[in-house]
Amino acid sequence: MTDNQEYELRKKAIFDGMAKRGQERILRIGYDNWEPFEEPKDPRERIFGSASLKASALVREYLHEAGIAGESTAVQKELFDLCRGVLQSDRRAEIIVAFCAWLVKKSGRSS
Repeated sequence: MTDNQEYELRKKAIFDGMAKRGQERILRIGYDNWEPFEEPKDPRERIFGSASLKASALVREYLHEAGIAGESTAVQKELFDLCRGVLQSDRRAEIIVAFCAWLVKKSGRSS
């Protein structure tokens, strides 16, 4: 048996052992695109990566300039996640930013 055949057998065994809901999620992204053996992401990258450090600095700068430096931790986290997503070209973050710009334009508000 080749390594590729063994890989496919192990992949299928994992898929078959999953709950129906998990299998449906895999099928939505595409079984061929699914990689069950990839290394987990290093959580330190989320905190100490270059995009994270830049996002943190930008959020602090924004909060200071907007005069809301004492805003809640939850709001700061949301801003950080959104900023990091924009810096990393994350599709979700880009859609949120585009929606906010559309909403401001639609409502006729300046900010």
